[in-house]
Amino acid sequence: MKEDNSVSSGPAVAGRRTDSDASGATVVLVADDDPAVTDDIATVLETEYAVRTAYDSADAIAALDAGVSVVLLDPGLPGLSARHVLDRVTSEAVDCQVAALVQSAFDVDATAYDAALVKPVPPDELRATVDRLARRAAYRTALSEYYDLAERYAALSPDDPERDHLGNRLDDLSAQLDEVFGTLDTREAYDTALRELRSDS
Repeated sequence: MKEDNSVSSGPAVAGRRTDSDASGATVVLVADDDPAVTDDIATVLETEYAVRTAYDSADAIAALDAGVSVVLLDPGLPGLSARHVLDRVTSEAVDCQVAALVQSAFDVDATAYDAALVKPVPPDELRATVDRLARRAAYRTALSEYYDLAERYAALSPDDPERDHLGNRLDDLSAQLDEVFGTLDTREAYDTALRELRSDS
């Protein structure tokens, strides 16, 4: 059995966040009230992602940092409520995509979750969902940086030498956003951008 908050490194996936783990792999946190479920999911994902595991909400909160792109969270996680974990996810320090690990059909639109997976989760569905959420996280991270740099760029005088550097970075980010946008459907891209705008308001 894996230790709590362990990290298993794997190759990076397309569209990963720049604040991934040291190996460059996208970081996924798995937290379910059943340690066997947590470990089974981690085993499926660890060939492609850096996986952290937690067996209660306190450990899940401790494992969360800016490097985490995707959280797979059991709403019934013991300890502090899963709501505390969600609050941490939407804080300034941590901002990632969250899928609920549930026992039956779940209306995501009425919750703070970005997706839902019904246990037991078929491996192909698990990988596809995590990949989609990781791409959404990468898009939002790049979008956030783009907004910040664009604001700085607009405030600079025309002869400021930093303008060229920021302009080049904005071009790079624009190309990155276009690349990741092409892997998302229109609603996903819109929802991700809207969530970013709301977080800045």
